[in-house]
Amino acid sequence: MKKIFLIFLFFIVSLNAESSVFQSVIKNVALKDTQSAINSAKKLQENINSANFTEFLQDWKRVEANYLAGEINSDYLDTPRYIDVFNNLKEDLNSQMQRVIDSQTDVKKALFKNSFKTVNALEYVIFSSKELDSRKKEIVKEILSSIISKLEEIKEVYETYLKSGVPNELEDNAKLINTLVASSYRLKEWRIGNPAGLSSKYKNDAKNSRAEYFLSQNSFLAIDAILDAQKEMIANQNYINLLNLAKNKNAVSDLEAVVLKIDEAKKELKGLPQDDFTNAKKLFDLSAQIHDLYYITIIEKLGLKPEILDADGD
Repeated sequence: MKKIFLIFLFFIVSLNAESSVFQSVIKNVALKDTQSAINSAKKLQENINSANFTEFLQDWKRVEANYLAGEINSDYLDTPRYIDVFNNLKEDLNSQMQRVIDSQTDVKKALFKNSFKTVNALEYVIFSSKELDSRKKEIVKEILSSIISKLEEIKEVYETYLKSGVPNELEDNAKLINTLVASSYRLKEWRIGNPAGLSSKYKNDAKNSRAEYFLSQNSFLAIDAILDAQKEMIANQNYINLLNLAKNKNAVSDLEAVVLKIDEAKKELKGLPQDDFTNAKKLFDLSAQIHDLYYITIIEKLGLKPEILDADGD
């Protein structure tokens, strides 16, 4: 198992300032993005096409990148894995989904595994061939029903917290930073490093087919959505976020440095052939710099202490 770095706050700020940052992010980022993903999933369910799939996928990536429901309620720590199994599955999902497609078994019974009802399974059913027959459509709609149900659960966690959650000044902002550290690590290693042959696991062994959404050619768009999700947490917005906390710690310039690196990475993405990681060294380096800025510079400026926890996935 690889290790990722998570952090915990060890400084005191006022209760009101602390809770307002976290609650604002839940309301204006996590809850909003979850509702958008629900809406686009329903849109895809009604009209199955590549454009609607891409729209839903980008919405889902923002939800996943800034996922905080598990921090609010530990019962929902693993919920993202019921929606997306990228880098968390040892078996060959594509071949299993082909058997589901070819089977005469009732669709609900055929989709008996949790992994069969994920975004990854959905991608295979839609993009494994040009033809989308009646059985495939039925499978797609059933998978989306499961995903929508999970997203509704996430939404309820956020809504319940906003109604009755009790702020904890030492933990709430740590949850936000932890999310950024974990998200930037997975972006660097899993989503860019592995297909580019630049990660510790696949050093000098580039293979585009390792990309997160290789079949639908949406891997770069997913990366772009994740970068946008990080900006929701740290860039100047019309709501309170970590930038407001940084002002109290003289760390604004450090968060602004992250935003500049994010924008540079987004620009680099646009200059590369779609989902081709062959020349993604600069993109990888930028993602590494983003991760290091979160983990090293910003931790120091905000008075944080790092902890090492097991990362999920390989």
